[in-house]
Amino acid sequence: MYMTEEALELLLDLIDIWLPDFKYGNNECGLRLSKVKNYFEIVSRNHKRVCEVNDVIIRHLVLPNHIECCTKPVLLWIARHCNRALVNVMSQYRPEHLVYREPEKYSDIARRPNNREMEEAYKYADELGLCWKPVS
Repeated sequence: MYMTEEALELLLDLIDIWLPDFKYGNNECGLRLSKVKNYFEIVSRNHKRVCEVNDVIIRHLVLPNHIECCTKPVLLWIARHCNRALVNVMSQYRPEHLVYREPEKYSDIARRPNNREMEEAYKYADELGLCWKPVS
């Protein structure tokens, strides 16, 4: 969902059911972990537009140590702006690639999310009244 408004408009007529990811709850994590600027503004704008016209299943990959800065803000945004969407709260994150090459830079995501973090994410989705499904 990190695309221009023009690209999104072209895709809206082609896709009936969307399965987008919504990974980061702020721009700082998006820049540091995926090297993209203005992640939250761009992705939330595009999710909102898609939710207005199509059926959506939003996937959120829970990252270790990112419950407060990413998971909760993403789930809250969905509840406020895209509440008809289904949500997959996913636990499949695996540390790979750059995490192993530069462990000091990515120490916060150098492990899988633990049970406490996943339970906290599921509980928060429930509290927000989201129709979600855990995916392992």
